[in-house]
Amino acid sequence: MKIALSILLLTSFSTWIPDSVGQNAAVPLKASLLSNYDKSLRPVKSASTAVNVDFDISVKQIIELAEKEQTFRLNVWIRMYWDDELLTWNASEHDGVDTLIIHSSEIWRPDIFLYNNIAETYGAIPAITDVSVTSAGRVTYLQPAIFDSACPVGIERFPFDKQECELEFGSWMYARSKLNLSLVNPFADRRVFTINEEWILKGMPMEKRVALYPCCPEPFTTAVLTVQLERRSFFYMFNMVLPCIILMILNVIGFYIPPDSGERLGFFMTILLALVVFLQVLASSLPKTSTTVPQLGQFFAATIALVGFSCLASIVVIRLSCNSPPSRPLPRWLRLLLLRYLARLFCMNTIAEEKHVVHPAKESVDNRVIRDHEDEQKNSTLNEFSSYIREFSHWANVKQEEEDDQDEWKMAALVLDRALMVVVGFSTFIVCVTLLH
Repeated sequence: MKIALSILLLTSFSTWIPDSVGQNAAVPLKASLLSNYDKSLRPVKSASTAVNVDFDISVKQIIELAEKEQTFRLNVWIRMYWDDELLTWNASEHDGVDTLIIHSSEIWRPDIFLYNNIAETYGAIPAITDVSVTSAGRVTYLQPAIFDSACPVGIERFPFDKQECELEFGSWMYARSKLNLSLVNPFADRRVFTINEEWILKGMPMEKRVALYPCCPEPFTTAVLTVQLERRSFFYMFNMVLPCIILMILNVIGFYIPPDSGERLGFFMTILLALVVFLQVLASSLPKTSTTVPQLGQFFAATIALVGFSCLASIVVIRLSCNSPPSRPLPRWLRLLLLRYLARLFCMNTIAEEKHVVHPAKESVDNRVIRDHEDEQKNSTLNEFSSYIREFSHWANVKQEEEDDQDEWKMAALVLDRALMVVVGFSTFIVCVTLLH
């Protein structure tokens, strides 16, 4: 038992000794490397040698794309790799130490900035994490960062829009002859990406650009990350489009309210006010621009126009159906258009067949009075009574003709009302298909 315990202790001690020796050897090695190290100078032995920086990005999270401010906020992990010719050593001379961990603020780092930055940090990458340095001088710098960039937002197809936001990274001081950026991958890494509730990440291509700037005679190299986004439209469809579609359906059904009931105009005006409120809510969440109108805004505007047309149509129908006497007869062209052709088109043939009705009772009374008048001309009392009856009969006939004309106008108004309802319904379908695809 004692022998076994001794062997276990000896084995543990033997495995601990190399690590302890290696750790102890790393301390003087680090001090030796950084003793005469100037982190403000490029880590090359020849001034004409360019530092080649391999650049890569892993996108962690889309924090926000603010359409109104036209800004883009993104959480990324920056990965940079380069060779530092001043941080090399022979691992065999330092107890096999082949890697050192040094804080990023203690050595030279590429001055990579986000060119289209809008945050108060000016797009710089702060020295927060450590770097890993191999004995061959290969430096690995992994740094999390949150960037705020400008992103022009096109709202023509809102809420079915697709947006592209660019983040351009490059050196602020060193031209391509001093610092050259190279891409590790043509696409950003998305394996640790957190799904966003508002946007679908469609792609993240990266490209290398070489550009000349007015400040400097030499070109600079930059790495451009393009974040391709597609909006999730369910929120707007459920909270804005669906209520609007319901109001559009009610706008069509509102034509079934009798025109002379007095409730139709109030019904349409209520729908109109509700649509105006929806339009104001939409306008408050979009950029204030006068160059384009979002697709959802066009949909609301078309809906408001349809409801306004329904109000105007109701006014016309009410005016026709409530034409106060004395009224003129329905024009012949209007009678043919409404009571013949449109009435048959909308299966309202019973209205088209209605005609003026002459009451035989009143006509027989008038004829009998005339005969009595011819037979009894000598009776002055009966003549006066006959004259009174004749005037009354004439007045009744005129009144009946006015009522018949009024009924004919009402029939025409009903046919016109049905035609306008069909027009509004068809226009509603066209608007939905055109602006909601």
